[in-house]
Amino acid sequence: MKSRKPSIALCGVLALAVTACAPPDAQVVTAPQTPAAASQAAAAAPSTLTEANLTQTPFGPISPAGRKLLTIVEQTSLREITTSTWALQRSANPAVQEAAQTIITQHKDLENRDTDISTRMGLAVPTQPAPDMQAGIDRMRGEFGDAFDRDYVNTLRKAHAEALILVSTVRADTRNTLVRPFADLAGDYIKTHINLLEKTGDVDYAQLPVPDL
Repeated sequence: MKSRKPSIALCGVLALAVTACAPPDAQVVTAPQTPAAASQAAAAAPSTLTEANLTQTPFGPISPAGRKLLTIVEQTSLREITTSTWALQRSANPAVQEAAQTIITQHKDLENRDTDISTRMGLAVPTQPAPDMQAGIDRMRGEFGDAFDRDYVNTLRKAHAEALILVSTVRADTRNTLVRPFADLAGDYIKTHINLLEKTGDVDYAQLPVPDL
């Protein structure tokens, strides 16, 4: 019988030649994963950051959006009780005075509930408005008459639009049994304030934020 060694050697040389001629960026093609392998890979994948961002409390987890809501409500209460008190003293528009009185009453209620909820969950309670809110207070401090009315109404109307979006986001998926009814109440109050502010006739709708779809 003839020896097969030359044929084997020739095959080896051809294999090396094919490998050497392959383009440097050629990708290795692997067989597709079976369903079982895909399931194992999914199980081994790291979990999302959503759970890690939740703060656990005896009343259920609270999300960053939920904590932001408690902070914003407390800070806006400090601003709006102050500026609405000025509105009662300075405005000659009965509709502005009606809005101001309702805002004072309902924000005092929200402030008390907010402080109670935050304390029960061991969360910090702001004692000062946010810097941008303080800037509005400082600006309105020196305004009177129609100038005050316009600034007061438009500042609060814009803030309530932004707050309503936050409240809706929190209410949609909160797991916290204290935050859920608080978001419901805050949403109801915010819509009341929006309607009263619009009744004053001073709202400049061009200043309101346009939501992204």
